[in-house]
Amino acid sequence: MVTYIATLLARPGHELEVSRFYQELEPLLREAKGFHGRNVYRARPGTVEAEVRRVTPPAELAAHPHHDDGPQGVQFVIVEKWDSVADRIAFSRGASKARNVQLFPHLLPAHSHEIYEDVTTAD
Repeated sequence: MVTYIATLLARPGHELEVSRFYQELEPLLREAKGFHGRNVYRARPGTVEAEVRRVTPPAELAAHPHHDDGPQGVQFVIVEKWDSVADRIAFSRGASKARNVQLFPHLLPAHSHEIYEDVTTAD
């Protein structure tokens, strides 16, 4: 089994459209050869920063200058399980390819997608 992870950025104000796209893709995935499941995560921008600012003394905050986080948008992380890399590629080139035109207008260019290995524990 392989783990496919994709990260992408929704244009500001387009996060609901991106969420809906991935929710509506679920029936196609369930029918796909080699598919075992997935999780789609949507970031809650600013949540961690707001809590850090709330609990950190001002002098400590001043010692750590604010940094640019890169392109503005809402990050999505998609984690999928497949029998093989070939099954995932076949799905993206087949059933889901025609739907991409519905997704792309809602995304910023920054994205990644790759097969990952679990290194949580040393064996």
